[in-house]
Amino acid sequence: MGLFGFGKKKEWDMTKSNANKDIMKELFNGVMDDGDSWKLVYGYGLNIKDSNYIVARKTTYTYTSLIIGYRESDMSIALVQTTPELEGCSEAEVFRQDAIKKAKIATNMYTIYHEGGMMAGYTQFATLEENDEDFLAYVYQPEEDKDFANFFKKFSGK
Repeated sequence: MGLFGFGKKKEWDMTKSNANKDIMKELFNGVMDDGDSWKLVYGYGLNIKDSNYIVARKTTYTYTSLIIGYRESDMSIALVQTTPELEGCSEAEVFRQDAIKKAKIATNMYTIYHEGGMMAGYTQFATLEENDEDFLAYVYQPEEDKDFANFFKKFSGK
């Protein structure tokens, strides 16, 4: 053990983390007919909004919890919005490698550029090896995070 607790490894509640992974799988399977053929990782989207006032500047961060499904058989990624408590979810938004403009990784954020003209837009999200913050779900997933990063490199063509 380190001085004043520094260097001490965090103790993870694996029961809680695994329970959250099971809930994620159940939610994902509820919106995807072939949900068992996908691997899952927990992630988040981040929207940053700046507001300039006369005296001060305000920056607002909005986090969106995501269940990220990915499958190598057809090189697809499915994003399902959920809550940090994993209470429910949206319909899946599916991205196939052959139906996007491009994909890249920059500053630990994954970006998928939509196919279309100049204003087609993009979807940006990130994953974490571990999270115990209040604004995101409690999850410990170093293997899943590494596996998704390797998959995304293939998905992006790098």
